[in-house]
This record gives sequence, structure tokens and C-alpha cells, in this order.
Amino acid sequence: MLRICLIIAIIGGLAAGALSFTKVKDIIETTRAARDDFHTKLDAEHATRMTAEANLKKTKADLDTTKKDLATTKSQLDDAKNQVADLDKKNTDLTATLDKTRADRDTAQQELEQWHLIPGGLKPPQITGMIEELAQTKKARDTYIAENKILNNKVNDLNARWDKYFGIEGPVILPTGLKGKVIAVDPKFDFVVLNIGRDQGALERGEMMIDRDGKLLGKVRIASVRKDSCIANILPDWKRGEVTEGDEVMY
Repeated sequence: MLRICLIIAIIGGLAAGALSFTKVKDIIETTRAARDDFHTKLDAEHATRMTAEANLKKTKADLDTTKKDLATTKSQLDDAKNQVADLDKKNTDLTATLDKTRADRDTAQQELEQWHLIPGGLKPPQITGMIEELAQTKKARDTYIAENKILNNKVNDLNARWDKYFGIEGPVILPTGLKGKVIAVDPKFDFVVLNIGRDQGALERGEMMIDRDGKLLGKVRIASVRKDSCIANILPDWKRGEVTEGDEVMY
């Protein structure tokens, strides 16, 4: 009986062991399948990450290239704008030049028409000669006028000396419009130095008015005359104020 129980116990243990082995085997197979699935997913995620990193690098490189292209395009755009501005300026200058050329052409045409209207059929060379002759005549006239002025000044000076020598006290006539300025003043002896002299027509005993800003300050009588200056005495009866350098004198 004991043997039978022992055999039954052994058989039962073997059955239990077989059942446990079957369960462990199932667990192992399930675990292996889960592990393989995990590795598959891990490999897929790694491949996806590597692809994403590669795409990111490519996108970054494309972005850098785009930035460089954008900078190049901006530089080219600035150059184009500068060229357009230069062309606009040249166009403006050319337009102004064209307008001036047209105006000069119109003026030349008008002058040409005036040449045709000159009586006697005179040609441009003849008129040019007449203009040159007129210029020479004008120059000779101006020279004559200047010489005549010098001679008149000498005559007036001689007359003034003659009158002074013989004691003739008649009025001394100075050149019309004679003007000058006071360049020095002696308040003690009431005389002034003027910046006009014999070359400008100043004469001894000639009388001139002193003016400052339209206000009459007095009258002076020329006492002595030099080439480009003279000394004049302030007449007491005509003194209306203090005379200073820079005051004007006029006849």
C-alpha cells in the first residue's frame, strides 16, 4: 500500500512538474516575443530618429544656402538700385543737356534770322570788323576822356593857384559828384585828411560837405592837395557835430 502511495505521489509530482514546465515555457516564449517586438520597435525608432536627424541637417544646410542666396540677392538688388539711380541721374543730365542744346539751337536760329535782316547785305566777317573797329573807337574815346579829365584837373589846379597867387577869392569849382572819406581827424586844430587828391580833381580852397548817414556834420575847405589825398580845414560856422574817421565828404 505504501508503494502504491509512493508511486502515486511520484506520478503526481511528475505531472505537476510537466504542468509547471509547460507554463514556464509559455512565459519564456511570451517574453521572447515581447523582447523581439521591443527590439523591432527600438530599431524602427532609431531609424526614424536617424532619418529625422539627417533631414534636420539637410534642412539646416538648405537654410544656410538660402540665407547666402538671400544675401547675394539683396546685394544684387542694391547694385541694381544704384544702377537705376545712376541711370536716372544720367537721364536727367542728358535731358537738361538736350533742353539746353535745343535752346541754344533756337537762339542760334533767331540770331541767324537777325543776320539775314541786316540791311546792305553785310556779311558776318564785315560786321565783326565793324564791331572790332567800334571797340577800338570806344577805347580811344575812353582814353581821350581820361586824358581830358586829367587836363581839366590840371587847368583847374593852375587856375586855383593863379587865383590864390593874385588873391582872387572867387568860388572854386570842383568836379561834379566828387566824393571821398575822412581818413584822419585832428580835433585840436579842426582839420581832416581826405582820401581824394589831385588825381581825383580836388583843388585848394574847394569846399565840401561832411555827411554821416544822411546827417550834415559840417563843411570843410581844402587847404593843400597831394596826388591822392588832401588836407582840409573844418569851417567853424558850419560845424554841426564831431567829425570822425569814415565820415563821407561830397561836393
